[in-house]
Amino acid sequence: MKKLAYPCPCGGKVEWKTDKVVYQGVDCGVLDIEYCPKCGEEYLPEESMEIVEEKLKKAGLWGIKRKEVNLWRSGSSVLLRIPKDIAKTLNLKPDEKVMVYAEGKKRLVVDV
Repeated sequence: MKKLAYPCPCGGKVEWKTDKVVYQGVDCGVLDIEYCPKCGEEYLPEESMEIVEEKLKKAGLWGIKRKEVNLWRSGSSVLLRIPKDIAKTLNLKPDEKVMVYAEGKKRLVVDV
């Protein structure tokens, strides 16, 4: 793998290192990564990304299709129904407690 140094969008200089990569809770092993010491941003080169994709596919987290769902009103709350295949992939159970928060203006995050 050719390791080139190039500028980061923040104005820092991207460097290479080998580090443990955990993506979506899946341990992908120790891989080559590019990172910027100025802003802390990390980038995966193509070879490392292929390894991460393979690990996520084996874990059943790659290729989960997006689904359009309807929101429902119940009193003053808005309800979201999670499709069965997504709930199964995330191992969500009825009456389980999870953390929900907004990330920006158009993204909802559910931490299990």
